Amino acid sequence: MVETGIGAAADERSTMRFPLAALVVLAALVLAPAAHAEFGFLAGWGEQGSGEGQFESPAGVAADAQGDVYVADTFNNRIQVFGPCHELEAVLGAFGTGDGQLNSPVGVAVGPAGDVYVADTGNNRIEVFDPAGSFVRAWGGFGSAPGQFRLPFAVAVDGQGDVYVADTDNDRVQKFGPAGEFVAQWGGRGSGNGQLETPFDLTVGASGDVYVADTFNNRIQVFDPSGGFVGKWGGFGAADGQLKFPHGVAAGPGGEIYVADTSNNRIQQFDSAGGFVRAWGELGSGEGQFHFPAGVAADPLGNVYVTEGYPNERVQMFGDPAPTIADLLEAVEASGLPHGIANSLEAKLKHASAGEGPGASVAGKLSAFVSQLEAQSGKHVPAAAAEQLIAEAERVGGGGPSCPAQ
Repeated sequence: MVETGIGAAADERSTMRFPLAALVVLAALVLAPAAHAEFGFLAGWGEQGSGEGQFESPAGVAADAQGDVYVADTFNNRIQVFGPCHELEAVLGAFGTGDGQLNSPVGVAVGPAGDVYVADTGNNRIEVFDPAGSFVRAWGGFGSAPGQFRLPFAVAVDGQGDVYVADTDNDRVQKFGPAGEFVAQWGGRGSGNGQLETPFDLTVGASGDVYVADTFNNRIQVFDPSGGFVGKWGGFGAADGQLKFPHGVAAGPGGEIYVADTSNNRIQQFDSAGGFVRAWGELGSGEGQFHFPAGVAADPLGNVYVTEGYPNERVQMFGDPAPTIADLLEAVEASGLPHGIANSLEAKLKHASAGEGPGASVAGKLSAFVSQLEAQSGKHVPAAAAEQLIAEAERVGGGGPSCPAQ
């Protein structure tokens, strides 16, 4: 875990016939196109307003395995749910204090069974909705006792269904069981290890550790599931790895951690131990630019979603674009494979692109190609290589929805 000093605390709170080796070359060939399309902006949606797909200060964001994206549309007092092509699918909540109603919700999370957890900030409670959007339960109330909240800004759920809440104005994290029963709490106002000052967000990593955006200490703190201090990183500043009032934190499928480095108008990516990986963004309203990014989330495919409030009032999506057949053809041409083999592969890919020949998908064409290679070489294609070829073909030929251009 990287540890750094914390500087300049804020005074105010804000918001496959050929040698076997060629088989390996071929497998790598088909996997290579990912390098052609670099991680970057994929899509964006939203604008200011209260209509469908519009936002007023969107904050927390979550994404599930089906490609749905959940946005805490804070000042519209609702959660908006968008499908894989970013079309509006559902709206949860409306202003009020009753069951299923919301008051300035800041945080949202999706549990392992698909239930939606909302940090109903203005009502100082956590509300749970089932996957169909029906109210299930709520708990909380204003105060500082266990199970009470003062402006809970964020909620996260681990694989066992345990719930973690950033109890922001109480400068602590509270942990609850799947039914909302109190389990533990930790934190307390301060800048020492394990202490917190206005924690805006939290997430659960692949290991089960809890990562907290310790916003006014300009750092990320890491705790074990029981609240034991594990490590920290950050420090006030604009250099790589430094932070200025981080509002959002999210864990990716490979253990990576994304931070909405809000006052630096960027997203930073770290490894699970806090080592800096990369950063992107700058102040602005264009693609890949930010105006005080608030929330960040990562889906199981590694796509990253970022919310922004005024004046951008939108969600931006970043990731590695899926390779196209053209990418694969380009890689074949540059591969140095024997001409007969390369030509055969190119023909299969072109037929797939034109919808010709037997088989209904690119995966079917490449699977047939691997069988031909076995017959020509008289050697068994390594199972791992064959699996990689087919898996990549599925990703090229239909691994995700066909969405209109954004």
